[in-house]
Amino acid sequence: MKGIVAILSLLVPIIATADVVDDAAKGITDNIVIPLAEQLQERTLRSLASGKGPMADAARKDLKQKDIAEKEETRGLRRTVKDCIKPGNVLDDDVQECVRGYREKTW
Repeated sequence: MKGIVAILSLLVPIIATADVVDDAAKGITDNIVIPLAEQLQERTLRSLASGKGPMADAARKDLKQKDIAEKEETRGLRRTVKDCIKPGNVLDDDVQECVRGYREKTW
């Protein structure tokens, strides 16, 4: 019985310390490692996209998809074309982004 108590008294501080270490590691991972990995991936894709060939095409496609996903995350209210149209009935990319809620009407 004394042996079990002795073992448990040694394991409890180790388990408690493991939780603290896990929280610290999670903080380091979430705040440092993941953003660095995302920046490295972005720079690599931009570098590849500036070249020629199938890898450059795939990198451009991936960057375009990421741009669309980022816009979708921050999208505002959708509007009608009538609400977003530019003076002189001009329809361009700015108007399309306004309709989709990606951009505020500033004209």
